[in-house]
Amino acid sequence: MIVYDIVLNGVIKETIQPRKKSLKEIYAFMLEQSKLMKAKYGENVKINGRMIY
Repeated sequence: MIVYDIVLNGVIKETIQPRKKSLKEIYAFMLEQSKLMKAKYGENVKINGRMIY
């Protein structure tokens, strides 16, 4: 399972888990979410992906 952590100033603020497993759908979802997170937290946001087993 792939999850994405929203990191602001070195602190994890949120963790996002896409519902779809197709890479095309995950990519489109994360493009949309990255725009929303930058609007919510500002430009200093980093998005880190990680795998959970």
